[in-house]
Amino acid sequence: MYQPSVDGQQDRLTRFVLLLPLLFVLTGTLIRFLAFRYHQPDTPWTEYFGAMCRWDCIWYVNLAEDGYSRFPVPDRVAAANWAFFPFYPILVGALGKLLPIPTIVLASLMSIVTAYVAVVVAWPLLGRSRRAYALYAAFILSGPISIYFTTFFTEVMFVLLTTLVFRFLGRSNYLGAATAAALLSGTRIIGVFVSLSLGLQALLDRRRTTGSWRGWLPGLLGQPKLVLAVFLSPLGLFLYIAFLHYWIGDGLAFSHVQRAWARQVGNPFGYLWQGLTAWSTTPGQWLTHSQVLALSAVAGLALTAVLGWRRQWPAALFALLAILIPLAAGLASMLRFMVAMAPLTITLMTLLARWRWLFALSLVTLLVSAWFVTLAWFGGNLALV
Repeated sequence: MYQPSVDGQQDRLTRFVLLLPLLFVLTGTLIRFLAFRYHQPDTPWTEYFGAMCRWDCIWYVNLAEDGYSRFPVPDRVAAANWAFFPFYPILVGALGKLLPIPTIVLASLMSIVTAYVAVVVAWPLLGRSRRAYALYAAFILSGPISIYFTTFFTEVMFVLLTTLVFRFLGRSNYLGAATAAALLSGTRIIGVFVSLSLGLQALLDRRRTTGSWRGWLPGLLGQPKLVLAVFLSPLGLFLYIAFLHYWIGDGLAFSHVQRAWARQVGNPFGYLWQGLTAWSTTPGQWLTHSQVLALSAVAGLALTAVLGWRRQWPAALFALLAILIPLAAGLASMLRFMVAMAPLTITLMTLLARWRWLFALSLVTLLVSAWFVTLAWFGGNLALV
């Protein structure tokens, strides 16, 4: 009986990993485009990418084209684009100088490519499970929240860089993880806290190697590459602080400008309770947008607990901080923050892939719900902001 060679099996696996996400790139684009035509039948089809660009996307387009402003914008609730971190907009803006393509079209195409790469890179983190990989590819590229990863939002770059950090940490490659972490801290403020995961992974690696906690501090400080990695990982944030200090005289303007959006630091669990108890007064409405945002945070905390139960401590630490710190400023954008947390969504897909029936049901749900959520996106649903 013919037995396929190891090389042949590996070639088929490689084709599966590379080609399956392309299928979901096509299905996701088709679903979102048809939803656009259904919601805006009189809008020319050439305006598709522009129509998908809503809320923060508009800020990013302006940032990529014109850079950072020196003063708040009066017609934008006296806010300013200092709140938006620079790495991805700068990348789009730099490429836009070379290619004669409208910024939103270029950024959307870049986001789709970045999302594809993020899915492929995540393959080992999904336990090399074909079902989990298929669900994750569908979730990122064709799912209900694929809108965040296929237009001009920084979430897609945040997912890719976070995935790279934990891929490198899985191989104890601290410098590789630190390089990705430095870019991550220049993508979103919360990215700087992944440096704590790097330190925790180094500590766990030493404990695994020596079998003891004794002498852990001298042992870690005696590793030049690790010390360099610790200093390198927050570099993106520090460079942005230095730039803002030079540009407008306030290195922490990204934090101070948050008051324009009425974000105030408070008890994260207080905000969570307020959201959960914000019952609807509209007949027929099951959940308010505040409840959707609060429930997304609850789901994030539950998945963080699963990470802890699986002893994936560095990922659990990062996820916990990435939930509680934004939550301390309110529920705004919490759904977007949660779906962009790669350790959480990867964990969720591995859970949904455990049984064939659950896998099939989840896959169908992801694809069908993409239609309705995209319509809600065009309709201005505040839970999606």
